[in-house]
Amino acid sequence: MQEQPANMRCIHCSHFRNSPAYLEDTIKGLNTMSSGHASVRKDDGICLANDVYLSARDWCEKFETA
Repeated sequence: MQEQPANMRCIHCSHFRNSPAYLEDTIKGLNTMSSGHASVRKDDGICLANDVYLSARDWCEKFETA
């Protein structure tokens, strides 16, 4: 698999949401066990186009500039 250029990774995509507030609102119960501010989460988030939780370093063919 070919590596995607860094500027086309999920962290730069309009479909990607990773704010702590958004994650706590979307993933019910997250703040019971931890929080959206957890350091283990790093920049991970949710892709609205694919409906998955993933790394900000991932990428796919649905990339759109934020």
